[in-house]
Amino acid sequence: MIIANPIYDAVFKRLLENDGAAKFLIGTILDCNIISLEPYIQERTKFDEMTGRLTLYRKDFSATIESKDEGVKRVIIELQKAKQLSDIYRFREYLGGEYANSKFPIIAIYILGFNLSVDVPAFAAYPECKDLRTQEKLEVRDSFVEHLTHKSYFVQTRKIKQSLNTKLDMLLSIFGQENFVSADETTKDFPIEPEYPEIKELLGILHYVAVNKQARKELDEELYYQRYVEQTFGEKDRKIEEYKGKLEEQDKELKEKGKELEKARQKNKNIAKELKLDGMPVEKISKLTGLTTKEIESL
Repeated sequence: MIIANPIYDAVFKRLLENDGAAKFLIGTILDCNIISLEPYIQERTKFDEMTGRLTLYRKDFSATIESKDEGVKRVIIELQKAKQLSDIYRFREYLGGEYANSKFPIIAIYILGFNLSVDVPAFAAYPECKDLRTQEKLEVRDSFVEHLTHKSYFVQTRKIKQSLNTKLDMLLSIFGQENFVSADETTKDFPIEPEYPEIKELLGILHYVAVNKQARKELDEELYYQRYVEQTFGEKDRKIEEYKGKLEEQDKELKEKGKELEKARQKNKNIAKELKLDGMPVEKISKLTGLTTKEIESL
């Protein structure tokens, strides 16, 4: 089956606009039952003529979920997606604002079009509470603590390989970045015949985006903006990053040199102390050590 690549915002938003598809996608990643799911905050890719930037895509939900370990609870599910590594820093800026406003615990899901250091297609990061004296893990259920920490789930699309082993494997396979049938990587072949009806529904949505003219138009517009940004700002941004890297390296070198100079200066002070105790004139000590007469007199 030919499907549209869900790493593109125009495609991904189609999945999340379908209530059943969104519940299945999120519930499978979180390994829980999604009882209810309502849009909370939304923002999709938008080109800014002033800055030449594509805003970060996100879609957040206010949800009631049920898990084996924690039972039924109300949460904010923050689902964000990025094709470029630079977008990940905007995740942190956005989270800071959400912590200040949210009335419920936050669960974050990040769909990434680039690789992190972890060599698995999907993983979770849970904040742990522990006794500072014994380092023993603690079970803390206080809402105050939950509001200041959050669970995070990461999907690395470029590490995904097609698999039928589990429901999660089949879901992840849809996001795999392989088997492309177009040079621009907007469409791909999905050869697996899934057994889950929910997976079939997701594939049906993605197939529709791949073949429907209006849906394709949105995808082509997104691709056009990405190419425009790359052509107009890509080289400039790379030079800025290269310049920043050089400045950081120079700053590091200056700090190291500063440490060496401070050590040499302290050594000269120790020598000046000894010479002063031996009765050598302050002016002569100054010439030998490079210290000022005031510095020597204060020793």
